[in-house]
Amino acid sequence: MDILNQFADDVTEIDISYQNIEGLLDFKRFTKLTKLKCYINKITSLENLPNLLIELDCSFNKITSFDIPKSLTKLYCNSNNISSLDNLPDSLIELYCNSNKITSLDNLPNSLIELNCSNNMITSLDNLPNSLKILNCDSNNISSLDNLPNSLIELHCCENKITSLDNIPNSLIELYCGYNKITSLDNLVFEITRETKAFSKEKGIPKSLKILYCDYTVKDYNQLMEKYNKNK
Repeated sequence: MDILNQFADDVTEIDISYQNIEGLLDFKRFTKLTKLKCYINKITSLENLPNLLIELDCSFNKITSFDIPKSLTKLYCNSNNISSLDNLPDSLIELYCNSNKITSLDNLPNSLIELNCSNNMITSLDNLPNSLKILNCDSNNISSLDNLPNSLIELHCCENKITSLDNIPNSLIELYCGYNKITSLDNLVFEITRETKAFSKEKGIPKSLKILYCDYTVKDYNQLMEKYNKNK
């Protein structure tokens, strides 16, 4: 029996999570559907997703690829077998694609505010949108994060191959960069200028920074944290 038979054609929301569903699901007749939750199943494919869909949570399945509706604002497709997300809609605000097999994210929409792409195989994130506020790229193969957007307030980049963080945005509030290959964070030394008693944009930790975690990253971690805590 098709689990979707219980829903009327004009339904706007469907939640079929935790139902042990296997295989393909076809949503062709649900033309008014705006929200779909089908997480924690064994789904391999989502066919004919409606054009009005704005929220989709298909996390924890066995999906390899699917056509993403252009109307989507929130997409949670983490913990699947996805290797590529090439046609993301311009309306997308939140994207959780962590724990997949993704190697690159080159065409992120300019509307994106929150991105979690942790636990993938990404080597570079050079084209991040200027709208981005929260980025979690933990547990990838990234060696550099030189083009971070100025809007960023929270950055998680632990367990990568990063060797330096020289261009931290002044807007950043939380920074987690532990378990990398950074040899020094001299550029993050808290420094107040004599003239203005304000934060040095060239050499200082961003004035907004409240949380700094860089354990198992730099050799002088204890000295760095002592200096940071003394001056924050």
